[in-house]
Order: sequence, then C-alpha cells, then structure tokens
Amino acid sequence: MNHCKVFCFILVLLAALVFGLFSSHAGAASQPSTPWSLIGFTSIYTPDRLKDIFTNRHSYQDSYLAALALNYRFARPSRSLGWEWEVQGVRHFGRQNHFETNALILARWYRFPWNDWVATTLAVGEGLSYAFRKPRLERKDHDDPSQLLNYLLFELTLSPEEQSRWYFSTRIHHRSGVFGLYNGVRGGSNFIGMGVGYRF
Repeated sequence: MNHCKVFCFILVLLAALVFGLFSSHAGAASQPSTPWSLIGFTSIYTPDRLKDIFTNRHSYQDSYLAALALNYRFARPSRSLGWEWEVQGVRHFGRQNHFETNALILARWYRFPWNDWVATTLAVGEGLSYAFRKPRLERKDHDDPSQLLNYLLFELTLSPEEQSRWYFSTRIHHRSGVFGLYNGVRGGSNFIGMGVGYRF
C-alpha cells in the first residue's frame, strides 16, 4: 500500500467529518432533534457472494468483527428519504486479526406501510474501506489483497416508533475491488451482523 492511497483515504475521511460538522450548523433549523447516531454491532464472515446473501443461500465461517460507528443525518429532503455520513472503527478477530476503518455516505428510506406498528428504515451506503493489515480472508480471491477497497453497507433498522432513540440494526458489511478497479482486486469479503443504535 503506497502512501498516496493512504493519504487520499485520510483526506476523504476528514472531508466527510468537516462536511458533517458544517451541515449540522447550516441545517440546524430544519433538522429533527436527533440527527446523530452511535451504533455498536458485531458480524460473522460469510464466504459467499452478495447475491447469495440476499437469496438466503449463504454459509458462515469462524471469523468475526466488532465495530463502533458514528452516523450523522445531514439532510432529510422529504419524509421518505434522508442522507447521512458515517465513520466506523472495526476490529477483526477469529481467522483474521486486524483493525479497519470505513467512511461512507448513506441514503436512507423511511416510509413503509407497517411503520405504525414497527418503525422501519432501509439504508444503502457507499464509501471507502482501509484495513491496517492485508486481510487474510480476502486472499482466497486474490493473491495480493489490497488494504484499500470499496465499501458497501446495507442496513435495516427496527424500532417501536420513528422518534425512538434506541433501535435495532442488522447490517451487511461488504469490501470489494469493484471488478478490478482497486489495485486489480476482483474479490473481497462479506460480513453479516446485528447491533444496537442510539440517536442523540
């Protein structure tokens, strides 16, 4: 991993933080009172592809992660849609042992017909992922895995009502080379997990 790529990743991370802080002041009058979230979650590794996860045809292996994420909703243009940024600190353990950090932008959908019974949101996030050591589990797809890869997040949240501070989160944590775009890497890794979030 050359220093230029690490430097670019840090710049993106800092830009996301600065943008979020600026937005918190610029849009304070129109934002709900709890735009921040702190999420703790844990996940288990699956060797299967994203499409296998979505069709429930996946398996699991003994490798895990524990993560803490800070999320900020910087725009809510309608009752249905919100925009957020998020930064994560991740610790891997089991078949691989390293730290990872991720920075991403998310789009979140709020309106579901059953929200009067269970408030539900669905989010998709896109960003960058940096592993502080070359991930062992990503060697199965590429002889020389990259520390810097693309990051995708899929999240489903459930809570008693939309204004609840506490909520349940289930997540898919996906790193990939985007068909060779990142250092020629065509593989990646997937983790499936759950956690708890707190809005403030």
